[in-house]
Amino acid sequence: MTNTASPSLETATCPICGPFASAVTRYEFTPYNVVECSSCGLNYLSPRMTQEAILELYKNEAYYNSNISGQGYDEYMEISENWVKTFILRLKQIAPYKSAGKALDIGCGPGYFLTAAQKLGFDVHGLDPSDYIVEKAQKTWGDRVKLGLIESADYAPESFDLIVAFDTFEHIYDPKKFLHAIHGFLKPGGVLAITTPDPTSTLSKVSGRNWVSYKLPEHVFYWSPETIRRILADDFEVLEVRKAGQYATLGFLFRRVFRLGNEPGALLSGIINFLNKFSIYSDNGSLTAIARKK
Repeated sequence: MTNTASPSLETATCPICGPFASAVTRYEFTPYNVVECSSCGLNYLSPRMTQEAILELYKNEAYYNSNISGQGYDEYMEISENWVKTFILRLKQIAPYKSAGKALDIGCGPGYFLTAAQKLGFDVHGLDPSDYIVEKAQKTWGDRVKLGLIESADYAPESFDLIVAFDTFEHIYDPKKFLHAIHGFLKPGGVLAITTPDPTSTLSKVSGRNWVSYKLPEHVFYWSPETIRRILADDFEVLEVRKAGQYATLGFLFRRVFRLGNEPGALLSGIINFLNKFSIYSDNGSLTAIARKK
């Protein structure tokens, strides 16, 4: 990586095609750009914050309660029931390939996937880089939730039947290293499931630069069905790639579409509070890739 003028920014390259592949700018979000690899079509952020800087951003409560539109997970803690329903649906989609065993959620947040997976009979564990959210999760899950990154985790080799990275892979700075680490922790025939924003989705195409998944600076890669198949190919057999969505309140969707912060004003707050009484399943422009360890 080559540093730009700012010490907290760096230039990124395509992890599929290598450092010499050219890229064209799709959208400018100064000081960041969403670019597209001219060879494989992978979309990614360049320049971007350094990994050290972004990990500092994730550590604190402010990230989960951000009033910056589109940043952090400001409503995440308020809609736990919808997230549990979402994760149960995703587990049912995974069930034809893996329906029981020891499961690890990378980027587990407060532990909503763990709740869903435990309901379905899994032995659940979580990992997250945020000191703040791990402390919250451990109040429920104890030492089943650990602080850290999968690349440096101390789990025993080949100890998990299922590893999931839901709404996490877009945050990962070195995808090949991340996937190789997961490969080592999966049992023979173990399954990996990833849900991540798809820049070729209808929602992305219709929204253009206003797509809700352009969450900067934390989303650094945008994987299409084609590019996620290519990055998985070295260590995994891709079983399927499908559209993904989530259960959400209408208020949550309203805030995301219009990129409203935590203090939208009295009138809009009233509208949002009313809309929060209703939940639906919506296509959020993401994909789910399910793969088996080779």
